Amino acid sequence: MTLYLPDPGLVVGGLVVTLGVAGAARWFGAVSSTGFWAGLSVGFWVSLGLGLPGLWVVGAFFVLGSLATRWRYAEKERKGVAEPGGGARGAGRVLAKGAVGAALAVAGLFDLFDPALARAGFVGAFAAATADTLGTEIGQVMGRRPFTLVPFARVKPGTPGAVSAAGLGAGLIGAVLVAWCAVPGEILTQGGALAVGAAGLLASLVEAALEPILRKAPMRDLTANLVTTASGAALAAGAVALLLRYGTAS
Repeated sequence: MTLYLPDPGLVVGGLVVTLGVAGAARWFGAVSSTGFWAGLSVGFWVSLGLGLPGLWVVGAFFVLGSLATRWRYAEKERKGVAEPGGGARGAGRVLAKGAVGAALAVAGLFDLFDPALARAGFVGAFAAATADTLGTEIGQVMGRRPFTLVPFARVKPGTPGAVSAAGLGAGLIGAVLVAWCAVPGEILTQGGALAVGAAGLLASLVEAALEPILRKAPMRDLTANLVTTASGAALAAGAVALLLRYGTAS
């Protein structure tokens, strides 16, 4: 097994950016004190594996997710669907949404893994996390007729596993934006970014379809986030593998 060492300058630059962003997130209340340390951990591993280009992807997810969480927060509180703690994410949420992507960022450094697929999985995990967050935060305010997939039924906004047209639209836009942030750093091509963005949305639907099982799982929300990001990684890697096979992703 061979380990390909990253550019030290990119790693150091990534760590500096991570510290600054995590500090700002804590200052503005986007994360709790435990979420701050968890965010540093995710940022460290992404910096190690992909340097600054990888942090563009993580940063896009964080900004979009934080803005969506705070958007019309008072209204969400009145409906009883707001994120607890003023929207500040704790360590559990941060790691559940970021651990899969961080692991894949590092996996690409080893010759045991195809680097193109590991990187696609990294972006797919964060695209899926974005689709899930925006789908929930936007959908529970703007979604007029939310429904569950299994079984198909109309439900009230905020029901775990429910989706809506508004939420799906917001999730798709967010997932594609996050995936597109991987293009300037040459983690993905433009075609790959579009495919990975779509994979992110599909991963959020996987979670919704599995809700009858997930509701019985310990720590349902954290388990659901892990399922979503792992599904996003797998679907993204599969999509990019097909693009590479047919010569449109290189």
